[in-house]
Amino acid sequence: MTWEIGLFVALVGILWFIRSPRFKGWVGEKHMEATLRKRLPEQDYQVLNDLILRTDEGTTQVDHVIVSRFGIFVVETKNMRGWIFGAADQSSWTQVVYRRKEKFQNPLRQNYKHAKTIQATLGVEKDKIFNLVAFVGPAVPKTSMPDTVFWGARALTQYVLAQRAVILDESELARVMQAFDGGRLVSNLENRRAHVKHVKALISERAEERPRCPTCGAALVERHARKTGERFLGCSRFPKCRGIRRIT
Repeated sequence: MTWEIGLFVALVGILWFIRSPRFKGWVGEKHMEATLRKRLPEQDYQVLNDLILRTDEGTTQVDHVIVSRFGIFVVETKNMRGWIFGAADQSSWTQVVYRRKEKFQNPLRQNYKHAKTIQATLGVEKDKIFNLVAFVGPAVPKTSMPDTVFWGARALTQYVLAQRAVILDESELARVMQAFDGGRLVSNLENRRAHVKHVKALISERAEERPRCPTCGAALVERHARKTGERFLGCSRFPKCRGIRRIT
């Protein structure tokens, strides 16, 4: 029975990993990578994937960068399902799956930081860099989305191929690729672990800065009263805890 228990535990672990956001994100990035390499001509476009770049605060991970005469396209890939609600000026967007709502960081803002890092790494003007987001899963937008958000890898490649104004000459392209080679880190296990550790430290610092529930001490999150629409801070453990704090 021992080997049967071990096999069962291994299968449960595999199923858990397959359903994890990390695995889904990896699948989405690989799907995007394959589509970019298939649909973008090699003579005009150089595709870089899973870059870990140095920043003043540590490191940042960029899903995809497409380098061409027509610009530098920085792509954030999201492998998600359900309904997606969001706008360019919102700090967080909402995913709804079977009435379950989850907030996630506005991917345009998330990728803006990546684009700024790449701009600093390469030393190029910001108008030569495109901040793009692509949803590659079965997610469906339920609000009007910015023109730089795409639904499917093909839609994104069509946009990239449609940009035909030459804004980087051959010497600039060579300098850009050289800057990437000097400024990026190899995406190996050691650097990935260091990056994950850095991200967790940032999340922990931000969590400590959040206002706390006056009743139980848990983090407070912004909510809206159903009847009046008034904003207030409610306990993240609701409905187990109903502590609130008014927003003045």
